Formats: sequence, structure tokens, C-alpha cells
Amino acid sequence: MRNRKPRIPLRLHQYERSSSGSKNVAMKSAREDEPAIDLVSAVEQFHKLSCSDLSQLIRDSGNGPIRYVKRNGSLFEVATFYNLHSLNHIYIESLARNLPSYLILKLLLFKRDEQHLKYLLSGVRLLHGLHDIAYCHSKLRQLLFDDSSSSECVLDFIFSIVVFLSNFKQKLNPPSNNEVLYHSTLLASTLYLFKACISSQWHDITSVLLAHPKVDVFTGVVFPSVRVVINFLQVKLSAQHTDTYNADEVYSFCMHCEASLQFLHSLCQLKLFRECIVKNKDLRKEGGVLWLVQDIMKLPQCKDSHLMVVVSRLKSKILSIMLQLCEVESISFLDLAASTTEGLDLAKSTMSEVLELLNIMFCGGVNGVSAYNPRGILQLNAMRLVEIVSDDSNFRSYIVSNFTEVLTRVFLVPHEEFLCSWCSSDSRAAEGDITLNYDSYSASGQVLGVRSMHTSHASKPVFITNSPASQTSYPFAHQKTSLLVKIVANLTCFVPDLCKEEKSLFLNKFFQCLQKERSNLPDGVAHGGGAKTAAANLNSLLVHAGSLTISRYLNEDDVKRLRLFVMQLEELIRRQESNIHQVKEVHNRRIPQRSTRDGCKRNKGRGVDESESERDATNIEIIGSYLSNLQLKNRTNNVEEESFRSLQLKKRKRNIMNDVQISMIENALCDEPNMQRRTASVQLWADKLSRHGSEITYSQLKNWLNNRKAKVARAAAKNTTTPVDVDGGSVTDHVSDSPESQSPGADEPSSYEGDPQPQTQQKDVTGGSCFRVQNGQHVVLFDGKGEEIGKGIIHLAKGIWFDTNLQKSGLCVVDVTYLKVDENTRLPHPCHATGNSYADAQMTFGRKRILWHSTKLLVIHHLHN
Repeated sequence: MRNRKPRIPLRLHQYERSSSGSKNVAMKSAREDEPAIDLVSAVEQFHKLSCSDLSQLIRDSGNGPIRYVKRNGSLFEVATFYNLHSLNHIYIESLARNLPSYLILKLLLFKRDEQHLKYLLSGVRLLHGLHDIAYCHSKLRQLLFDDSSSSECVLDFIFSIVVFLSNFKQKLNPPSNNEVLYHSTLLASTLYLFKACISSQWHDITSVLLAHPKVDVFTGVVFPSVRVVINFLQVKLSAQHTDTYNADEVYSFCMHCEASLQFLHSLCQLKLFRECIVKNKDLRKEGGVLWLVQDIMKLPQCKDSHLMVVVSRLKSKILSIMLQLCEVESISFLDLAASTTEGLDLAKSTMSEVLELLNIMFCGGVNGVSAYNPRGILQLNAMRLVEIVSDDSNFRSYIVSNFTEVLTRVFLVPHEEFLCSWCSSDSRAAEGDITLNYDSYSASGQVLGVRSMHTSHASKPVFITNSPASQTSYPFAHQKTSLLVKIVANLTCFVPDLCKEEKSLFLNKFFQCLQKERSNLPDGVAHGGGAKTAAANLNSLLVHAGSLTISRYLNEDDVKRLRLFVMQLEELIRRQESNIHQVKEVHNRRIPQRSTRDGCKRNKGRGVDESESERDATNIEIIGSYLSNLQLKNRTNNVEEESFRSLQLKKRKRNIMNDVQISMIENALCDEPNMQRRTASVQLWADKLSRHGSEITYSQLKNWLNNRKAKVARAAAKNTTTPVDVDGGSVTDHVSDSPESQSPGADEPSSYEGDPQPQTQQKDVTGGSCFRVQNGQHVVLFDGKGEEIGKGIIHLAKGIWFDTNLQKSGLCVVDVTYLKVDENTRLPHPCHATGNSYADAQMTFGRKRILWHSTKLLVIHHLHN
């Protein structure tokens, strides 16, 4: 790729004027003091030159015109003594000044065929070349970058050609291969003219666009124009099993499509441009963004591995764009999409494509195999989008109806396989997306088949180079698991006053899918094993989710909702098994016992009728028991109902700061405890924190500070001997960093069970003071005689662990790190998860994870107090 000098950003005040002046510029032909020029020949001849050749011609001509010979069907020739009879000449400044307005005029009189598309692409390539060499020639630089009228004319040309290309689909019926290729290259090269004439920095490009009076026109047509080339790509990929299919040609076409989409993706990285897109009424009315997302997600899988990688990148980038639009704070993209019936239907059909993609990734799709990168950014983007949409009341019921079956199959895989997939501690980072460096001058030259004036054969430039794949800083396994937990938590959430019909909707649907999937399981597993497998997998996920709250991948609300879902599902499974057992007993009692063969023969005919009637009666009783079970599912005890209701009424909290940001602001508060009263300090720290994670606005940080101060005050008003939380965290550890969590009800602790919350303060075994059991504490283990058994780390201090209520039983889950006794020694509190010995626990969990009574533990740091 050519080395480009950094562009000097255009001044914004140049674009704050009316666009009428630029139209007048576009209609000019040439200045009065300049001779007439043949622009048709200039475009045809000069676009064939390389940047170095064109720059050399300008240097050789000095301040005079470039003299050349026009040759039909051959390359450009410089005028010499022997061909002066056919001499042509042109001033390069005149060419640069009039080329944009000339191309706009050609666009107005344009015939939409292959030849004219090729001519327009040649003009755009020449514009790129002139801007590339401008920094080597002072007059050309002054004209292209300092003359506001010339700059405005270039922008008008870009806007005009994008509008033209957005309506091009209707005129191509059917398009030839060259027409499609010229179209895709013309769109990408035109969009990248912004980088050539404004700046190489996306922030500068966005600033100029937002200041331009035609920005709404541009944002309204740029998504439909990219959609046109995506539709062409769909046609090409659908023919991959035919004889006319050319993989190299399709690959080149895909690269131009990706370059255009990447241009949009780069602009959408900036907050102000995202808001401009969401607020565009015309774009919203036409559904331009959602249609583009849907068409890209419909691109089929490719048998060619290189094409499959490109298609995956296209899907990943468009999902990233939609995620960025959903995160706009000033106005809700999803609410606007659901404001009309047509928009809601379009959004749902778009999400159906995303759900189908996850179905392929989770379950292998129709062929049982997923061709997508197992650790790629595409899967994470798809899960993030489902997590956001499932938290929206407009779409939650749709996600429940269309995604629960996929989730059921995820939890029905064998337990060991589930642990490897969803409860892994693999620290490898997710593979990031690839950024393409699009060299539009070389790319258009390759499509046009130009030859250098110093070579006799066509060269094939490398117009796109792949930068190294970036990797995210967070482990892929943790990101994937946390998103799964959040999706389940969102689907269990409902607001009683707004959507009463969604209460237990996901629970009942999951249970129905569980029964349906039993018929697809192998013999021996279908008879009750499927439900038990799902319950075991959910419990393992619950335990693993608890560990993710420590590293802030998940918050406590998500884990509580998951725990409540697991409890309710296990209750349904238990009741179903009990009903089936009762029906079997009734059935066995009603089967008559015939002792003699003769009696059976005499009553053969009657016995058949009686057996059939007994079978019918049994079936009726099974159906009756099942209906009774459905009624029992909707009944819960009052305490559980009230706790569930209070949990659902709490507004969903989203962590707006990571660990680094929270640590920074906590340290700052030590020096400036009343920061929320100083506007300048809040703004300063909001900017500082934004450089170390997600963007933090002034209002978000101020709300966070106010919430923290209120919680500290409430904690100080209480008895200081009462622990704030059973995990033993400080008050600031539990201050919500959500700007929306200001209601008093959201600050009060709620119980997910009907049990009282005992204080987990235990008497020290040495007879010292009381201490609180906390996750992550290093402890010494003692047996019933007071003898030391070993040392370990507390893994879980409260909650339910494999059907064991830790708070009621006074037990903790401990990972033993040092053991003094034999591994085959019987455990003091064995269970079906840990087995009967330390060796059994080692085989099950890969570590000695066991249950231990909290009164038989001694916190190591107490020994040094």
C-alpha cells in the first residue's frame, strides 16, 4: 500500500454555509482566464497513470501545461518531437478544479450501463490520484485543500454519487458481472474519497459530515447503497454450486463490499454520528439499517473457506453497528424501531436471522457442524445483541418464543461437555475482528485493468491488506458464559404492572421444550435423564456464575435471577417425577393378576377389552395428573412470590465501569470525598475514566457518586456490628454504578428465597472473636476433635450449592489446597456432588472442592491480628 502523508483537516466553517453555492460551483466549466480543456480525454487518459507517473509529468511540465498524445485503444503517451501533429495539452490545476463539477454533470446525464459505470469509476480514480499527489505540488495542494469552493464541490459529488448508487438496483435487471463489479468498486472508492479530501482521522471526517447541511441526505442513502451491493453478493453466493461460479471474482467483489461496510462501521464508532443515524426520520421510516442487517445475516454459508471468513466478518461488522446504535443514550433505537407495526415486524424478522446464527453456532444447525470461528467476535456480537434485545419489553416475549428451544438444547448436552463449553476457566482471549486497509486507487485500477506507462503487461496490485487480528483483553470463555447467564436472567424478568402475561413465560416454555427434547434423546436418557442433565448443567452454571461476579463479568441481580429460575425448574421436575411415579403405582395396582393359563383362555376376548379399557383409564389419569401438574407449576408459596416480585421490580442494572475505572474513582474519592459537588471535577474524572474503558458521561458519573454517597450514609446509620453483606464486602463494593438505580427500593437487599437471612458470623475455633465467612478467604480446616486437617480457600459462602442450602446448614464450599490426611478419608459432609472422599471430589471437579462447616474453619489472617 502507498505511504500517504497525513491529511490536514478541512476547517468546519467551510461547511456551515448553504449548499446552494456549491451547486453553482458544480455548474461552472472553467475559469475565464484558463483555456478550454478536453475533460473527456483527460479522464480517459490520466486515470491510467500511477501516482508516481502523474507526479513526474507535473514536475516535468514546470508551470506549463502537460502535453500528451491521445491514442485510441492504447496507453497514454507523452508528446515528443515526432508526434507533435497530434499534440494535446492540459493544465493540471484546471483539471483538478473542474473535474468534480464535470463528473456531477455527467452523472445527471448518465446512461446506466457498463460503459458509463466504468467511466465514472475512472473519474473517481483520477480524483484519488490528484489528492494523493497534492502534497508534492504546492499549487495543487492549495487548490484541493485550501479552496473552500473546490472542497465543497468534491463533497457534493460524493453525496450525489451515493444517492445515485442507492437507487441503482432497479435499473440493473439483470446486471452483468462487470456492471456489478464496477458498481461495488465505485461505491467503496467514492466513500473513501472522504479520507482523501478531508483527513485520515475518522473524528475529523465525522465533524465535517455533521457540520454539512446535507448530512441527513447522506445518512439516509448510505445504508441503502451498501444494501444494493449486498443484494448483488447474495445472488453471486447463491450460484456457488453452479458451473458459472468464479470463486476469485466473488472474493474480489466481497472485499469491495466489506470496504464499504467497514467505512460505516468506522463512522459509527463515534457517538455523535450514531445519534445522527438514530434521529434520521427518513432512514428510520424506511428501515434502512434493519434491512441492511437482515440482508447481511441472510448471506449463505460458503464452501470456500476464504469466502466464509469474509462473510463472517461482514456479519460481525453489521452486528457491531447495530449494537452501537442500541447503546445510544439520548434516544432508544429499539423503541423507535418498535414504534410502528411495520418497524416491529422488521425488527423481529431481523432478530430471527441472529437467533438462527446462534442456533448454528450452539447446536450445529442442520448439518450438525458450525463453519464459524469457535472463538470469533461474531458469536460474541450475536449474543450481546440478543442480551440487549431480551432486556427490552417490546421483544422479550418474541425471544422467549423463538430462542428457548435453542437454550434448552444447550442445557441438554452431556454434563462433561457442558462444563468444557460453558463453565471453562480458559484464559485465552476472544479473537478480534480484522480491519481492512482499503487502497481505493489500487483497487479501482485493478478492476479497470489499467497498465502502467512503463510496463507492457497488466499488473495485479494488492489493493487490500489485512492487518493482524486484534484480540480482546477478556477471556472468551468468561464473556460467552456471562452473556448466556444475562440472557437467561433477562428472559425471567418481567414488570407485573406492564406485562403480566410474561410471568413464568420463559419457565413454562423451557419446561415444555425440555419435555419435547426428551423424545430426541438416546434410549435410557429420555426416561427422566434429560431433565436431570439440564438441572445438573444449570446448577454448574450457577456455581460458575457466582465466581464471575468477583471479576465483575456479572452482577448479583443476574445471578439471583438465574438461581430463582433453577429453583423453580427443579420444583417442576420434582413434581412431574412424583406424578409419574404415582400414576405408575395406580397402573400396576389395576392390572389384574391371572394365575392360570386356562382362565386366560376362557376370558381371552373379554380380557382384551378389559386391558384396553384399563389402558385408556391409565392414559386419562396420566393426562389428568399432567394437567394437575401444570396448575401446580403456577402456585408458589407466599414468601417466594413476594421475593420474586420484589426482585423483578428492581430496575435492571448495567455495570458502566470496569474494575480499573472503579479503582481509579475510589482512590480519587479518598482525596476529594465531596467530588459530586464540583462540576469541574466530575467532568474531569468522566473524561479520565473514559480513557480506561467504556465511555462515562458527566451525568452517569454524578449519579454514581450520589448513589454511592447515599448508600454509605444508610450503612453508617445502621448498627456498625451488623455486616452489610454476607460476603463481607465493604459498602463501596456494593454501590451500584448504574445511573438509573436511584429508587429506594433498588437499594434494599432482597431475598431470593423464603428463608431468613442469617448473619454469617461464626465463632472462631480458637475461642477468639467472631468472624464473617467470605468468598476467597484463606482458612484452616479442623475436624470434630479440633485437629487441623488442612488449608483451603472459601469458594462459596452463601446460596444453594447442588441442592445444599449453605445458610441453613451452616456449611461453606471450600477448595482444599493442602491436606494432612489421606485423600481417601471420608468427608464429614459428603453429598452426591463431592462423593464420599477427597479423592472423589478431585475426580469430579478437578480439585478438592468439598463442603465444610463454618464453625470448623479458622481464617488465616486472624492468626496475625
